[in-house]
Amino acid sequence: MNIQRGWKKVFAVGCSHGIHADRKALEAVIKFREAFRPDTCIHLGDFTDLSCFMSSANLANQSEAPQPDVDGGIEFLNRLRPNLILCGNHEDRLWRLQNSPNAIVSHAAYDIIKQITATSKALKAELVPYGGVFQQRVIGGVTYTHGTVYNENSPRDMAEMYGNVVFAHTHKVGTAKGRRADSPTGYCVGTLTRRAALDYAKTRRATLAWSQGFVWGYYCGDQSQLWLHEHNHAFSEWILPR
Repeated sequence: MNIQRGWKKVFAVGCSHGIHADRKALEAVIKFREAFRPDTCIHLGDFTDLSCFMSSANLANQSEAPQPDVDGGIEFLNRLRPNLILCGNHEDRLWRLQNSPNAIVSHAAYDIIKQITATSKALKAELVPYGGVFQQRVIGGVTYTHGTVYNENSPRDMAEMYGNVVFAHTHKVGTAKGRRADSPTGYCVGTLTRRAALDYAKTRRATLAWSQGFVWGYYCGDQSQLWLHEHNHAFSEWILPR
């Protein structure tokens, strides 16, 4: 592909969920990242799972040790080498719980925040706290955010909220046009977790639609050309774009 001078490369993934990540998916993502060599590499959030900190966690989730999950998330960040790390709603639990009246919970949350902050500093990456609908980083005229909308029309609805937007959150790879005069596009990168890995989602019919993917492309000034890649679950190995 002949890209004119001045254009830069961008690559975005999300929802790897620490210890629950699919190893084949991670290897494929790293392989593409090394070949593509993006100028801007983004993790869109939920690089950890931290189900033991869920407010609705059952006893099985509450007994799940957080450190292996955190270690898995940090290991992937170190391999991905993003220069922009967005916190997702799963990481946001830490920021809320560091002020918990439970001293043990508060200490654990504070310690994990320190580990995440140290990792982003070592990577020289910007760490963006989860701000819900206010979390936005605009690159090449495209908003990058973890995401907040969780429904069948989330790419469309997110595009109507932000304009051109790349997000994660729903775990379903998809793209749609927003119903606006400027015809913005919403891209969801899906997840990088193993199928059926997240126990707390196993009874939801929507979980059957979860899929793995990433966004890649080019940007210059306030313009971007992006592509959404989705892994076909029918194949055991990833077929990557060239």
